Amino acid sequence: MLYYIDDTSEVIYRTCNAPRFKPNSRNQRRLKKDVSYSRLFYLPIISRFQRLYASMSLAGHMRWHKEKITKSDVLSHSSDAEAWKHFDRVHTSFTAEPRNIRLGLCIDGFTPYSQIATSYSCWLVILTPYNFPPEMCMTTPFMFLTLIKPGPHNPKAKIDIFLQPLIYDLKLLWEEGVLTYDISTKQIFFLRAALL
Repeated sequence: MLYYIDDTSEVIYRTCNAPRFKPNSRNQRRLKKDVSYSRLFYLPIISRFQRLYASMSLAGHMRWHKEKITKSDVLSHSSDAEAWKHFDRVHTSFTAEPRNIRLGLCIDGFTPYSQIATSYSCWLVILTPYNFPPEMCMTTPFMFLTLIKPGPHNPKAKIDIFLQPLIYDLKLLWEEGVLTYDISTKQIFFLRAALL
């Protein structure tokens, strides 16, 4: 269970009555701080997407996928792929606004500090906007770290629980959009996003 939005005040897991916090030790009693059994770090994405349009050097590149002039049969960008074209045909209202963001998602686990003998791992969720030109797409500055799940175990089947904050923001961006100022066109628009 993720203690998020409606469940932030809960202290007991609903289905099995397991406690949310570890029992207090003497030091914790002095600090009056509860320590949870498991943690998840979420770095919100909406404000980061809005900042892409607040930068004069990046805002124009966010429309590249729509304004490019290449008419080649060679697949040089995600926008040349059949899946992208099919998405454009099916979701015409989304496609009508070239500033809407198409995203890729990557989930990867690693052992920090190169300690192979330890069972501790860390799982990352990274979002990448595909709107940029090929030379900018999938580069480090535009790979947005959104979730960090530290812990000794692979999340496996529970990954959907840990993705809840991200899914909440992605649903908001898909269904309603958020008001965003595009500095390159000096316009306010509803920014939407889709996970391809």
